[in-house]
Amino acid sequence: MKYENINSPEELLKFMDKYINYGYLGKNGKIHFFTDPDFNDVWYSEYILENTDDILKTKVGNCYDQVEFERDWFLKHNYIVKTYYEIVDLNYDNLYPTHSFLVYFDKKWKWFENSDFNNRGIHSFDTIEELLEFQKNKYLELLESYNLKEEEKNKIIIKEFKKPKKHLNAKEYIDFVLRK
Repeated sequence: MKYENINSPEELLKFMDKYINYGYLGKNGKIHFFTDPDFNDVWYSEYILENTDDILKTKVGNCYDQVEFERDWFLKHNYIVKTYYEIVDLNYDNLYPTHSFLVYFDKKWKWFENSDFNNRGIHSFDTIEELLEFQKNKYLELLESYNLKEEEKNKIIIKEFKKPKKHLNAKEYIDFVLRK
C-alpha cells in the first residue's frame, strides 16, 4: 500500500498501523523508538515535530507527529478536521503523559486514533461534546494508572489547536498548543 493511493480514513488507519512505529525524530536526526532505554529521558531535550514527509521517511512518530500526518491527509481529502491536546496543567512540572488527537466529521464526529495503542481505531459520536467527554474519560483512566491526585483531576485541559510549524521542539510545541 502506498500513501498516495490511500482513499479513505480506514485505509489511512491500516497504513499507519502497518508502517508507522511509535517513536520520534531527534534534533540530531536520530530516530528514537519506544523500546529505547532512554526514550523518555531525552524526549524533552531532543524531540522535533515531524511533518508528513518526515514521517514517510522515518516511519516513526509520536502522537504529536501522527496528528499532523493525519491532519495533512484529511485536509487534502476535504474533511472537516479538529485537533486537540490534553494535559494535566501543572506548569511544566508535569510527570503525566500528554496526548494529541484528531477528530473529523463524516456524517458524525469521529475520533481517529493510531498512536494510542489501547484505543487505536475510528470511533463515532453523535456530537463533538460527546466525543470530547469520552476522550476525557479515557485520558482520566490512563492518568489514574499514574496515580493522579484527586486535586489534579480538575487541572485536566483538552484544548483545540491549529496547525503548528514543522520541526518545533517539545517546549515550543506545548507552548503553541496551550496558547490562551
